[in-house]
Amino acid sequence: MNVLSQIQKVEKNNGICRLISSCAAHFAAVVLVLTIVLDPSTASARRPPTPQNFRVTATTAYTVTVAWDAAPRNSGDFNYYLSGAYGVTPAVLPKTAMNHTFTRLHAGNQYWFFIYAKNAGGEVSGQGSTTIRTLVDTTTPSTGPVVTVTEVGSNYVSLSWTPAQDDCPFLSYQVSVNGTPYTALSPNLSATLRLLSPQTTYSLTVRGRDEGNHWSPFSDAVSVTTLPPNPNDHTPPTTPANLSAYSIDGATEMQIQWSQSTDNFDAQRNIRYDVYVNGVFEDVLFGSGGPIPEYGEFGENTIEVIATDTAGNASPPATFTIFL
Repeated sequence: MNVLSQIQKVEKNNGICRLISSCAAHFAAVVLVLTIVLDPSTASARRPPTPQNFRVTATTAYTVTVAWDAAPRNSGDFNYYLSGAYGVTPAVLPKTAMNHTFTRLHAGNQYWFFIYAKNAGGEVSGQGSTTIRTLVDTTTPSTGPVVTVTEVGSNYVSLSWTPAQDDCPFLSYQVSVNGTPYTALSPNLSATLRLLSPQTTYSLTVRGRDEGNHWSPFSDAVSVTTLPPNPNDHTPPTTPANLSAYSIDGATEMQIQWSQSTDNFDAQRNIRYDVYVNGVFEDVLFGSGGPIPEYGEFGENTIEVIATDTAGNASPPATFTIFL
């Protein structure tokens, strides 16, 4: 075989190798594409679709219902994330969901709501949003609370009550004693009435008020007679310990706190604390060691706190001096 024939044979073999190599490369690319398409983990990592036609479908004074179009077919697995501004409670819903009701909103308030989709791989869609103002509350509570007396002492009465019936989730309640309001409005469903007189009968009622300033009916009146002072209690509570204070604003306002006293008969929650600043009575606190804010004057200030039990026994004062 001459040299020219050998060269032609080598070139022919090289061409076949290049063809085989090219075919193998194309085959590998096809396999890679098929793997990407068919691999569920890769499919789930695709960015989920942006929720479409996000809108408000119903509104009350305290709720808003939103809706959106169904997710496209073959859009992968994901969840919807919904939230909003101004105290909105967030929600996470499955891909099949198409509506949601936000509750415990406030009457007559402007709200902004938004929605987006997110899959297990952390890919996030675009966002849809909408705004709406809740309605003004025009509904009066239909029933009053039902009151139960839970504890009676010589100078206090504790009571609790059931909620008044109303569409408002934020009712506030006020307790009246002998027909006169005795407590400030509070969302609590219980209260302890302090500074009552021993061996005295009181008529107690409770009513609620909603955000539209509509009052519920009064509860049925409950008659309670306080107990006489404990004739066996002659020992005062312990002197409040760890009394301290510090300046709040670098001027004359200060924060005062102490460790609660103990008593041989009364629970700590029923011990009364009288607070004096420079010999002047400033505040009274029950069952707590503060902190409470008070005002002094520039220079030296003497703070005194005296603990008193329900029988009227007073402890020696705790004292603390602060320079403001």
